[in-house]
Amino acid sequence: GGGGAEGSTARIARGLAERGHRVDVVVFGGRVEERNELPKEARLFVLKPERTSWFRDHLLVVRAFGIRAACCVSSTLIWQSRGFATYLNQENPDCVLPSLPKMKVAAFLAAHIASKDHAIVPVVRNSLLRRGRKYRFLYSIMFPKSKKVVAVSDGVRSDLVQKLGLTKGQVETIYNPVVSDEVEALANKEEEHPWLHDGGPPIVLTAGRLTRIKDFPTLLRAFAKVASTRPVRLIVLGDGGWRRRLERRARKLEIEDRVWFGGWTNNPFPFMRRAAVFVLSSRYEGLGNVLIEALACGCPCVSTDCPHGPAEILDNGRIGPLVRVGDVEGLAKAIEQTLDSPPASEVLRTRGQEFGVDRAIERYERLILDSVAERRAGTRES
Repeated sequence: GGGGAEGSTARIARGLAERGHRVDVVVFGGRVEERNELPKEARLFVLKPERTSWFRDHLLVVRAFGIRAACCVSSTLIWQSRGFATYLNQENPDCVLPSLPKMKVAAFLAAHIASKDHAIVPVVRNSLLRRGRKYRFLYSIMFPKSKKVVAVSDGVRSDLVQKLGLTKGQVETIYNPVVSDEVEALANKEEEHPWLHDGGPPIVLTAGRLTRIKDFPTLLRAFAKVASTRPVRLIVLGDGGWRRRLERRARKLEIEDRVWFGGWTNNPFPFMRRAAVFVLSSRYEGLGNVLIEALACGCPCVSTDCPHGPAEILDNGRIGPLVRVGDVEGLAKAIEQTLDSPPASEVLRTRGQEFGVDRAIERYERLILDSVAERRAGTRES
């Protein structure tokens, strides 16, 4: 898909393949978005569920993780886990980095079914606030079985230590591989939207899935306040189930002629390069890749101080203002202040480069090699 987790997974696969490692990408289904194209060296595996009896499947979970876990795991997920176990037995990977929630659970179930031991290093990409009770419970009984867990921000790391009882040494923060050498070339590509070339009022830009957690209604209300005092326009990039609701909200606020819902785009960087300010209005995040992408393009940023990520990216407000989640007045004021006094674009680009792909891949490679070495040492001792 086109989300941040999928993009990061594709970049990790590409970076590790370029360093000479054999890389497999294992998915439950769906398609690979153009922007998240996998490297030609990587093999793509689409799992096929292996169905058995309901009783046998759930008895397996009971023995591995307890009765409560069995109540939380659906038969479909167990069947998919069996497909993953078949992959593990046939391909015998040295290390597994499950990323999305269902795949993390499936990885632990599959490792229990598989005939050999495998190094499972789950990658937690979002605040635990976003996960329902079911996943938080499953994580709490499965993650302790892992020698290492990756968090994409220090805030997520603190979540895992405080809420799941993991040790600080068990969780390692590795920021997402966001900024690559391609960003500048992509940002310089021509985009046909007339607002980018007509010399008109400044553009406020936002991007992300049109869902509740991104809290675009608060942004629309804040933008309406800004638009009531000065000429300004808003571009919203992204798709999701809330699109019609947001379009109705824009009409109700009488700003529909100043707002353009652009849908999903494979290349948001030309918009980021030409926008006057980028705004993230989320209720919670794991890191906030779009903020980093905007910084890498030299675009001033405003964000809610949501858990977790934006405060780390914006250096606690030094790089760009942070406002309380849901604070319409505060968000409008921050947008106006940034429009009036934008920070130097070179400072923003320098900050964005600190979240470079090469730096993240180097950390992942070291973690993988250490995990594999520890696993092999344990196998020899046994």
